[in-house]
Amino acid sequence: MDATYSWKFDNYVRAHSPYQFNTEDAREIWNQIRCPVLLIRGSESWQNDPEEDGRASAFHDYRSVVIEDAGHWVHHDQIERFLAAVTSFLQEE
Repeated sequence: MDATYSWKFDNYVRAHSPYQFNTEDAREIWNQIRCPVLLIRGSESWQNDPEEDGRASAFHDYRSVVIEDAGHWVHHDQIERFLAAVTSFLQEE
């Protein structure tokens, strides 16, 4: 392995699901996660802040990071800041 990153993209993310996203079901699943979770959002994202709207409270052990000057696709808009946040999180004990 050469220790580099490469971006993989699944074209199915462009397809619309025939099912509605159900927040109650998602919270039930998220609540089963016991490992540390990193929530990353861009300051310019169209998506609501998960701490403000309560979605983050479904996780038992989470850290939330807001990346400035990034939209919903933080990894695309601010790759270096995104990688720094992820690397820092993964290096925590």
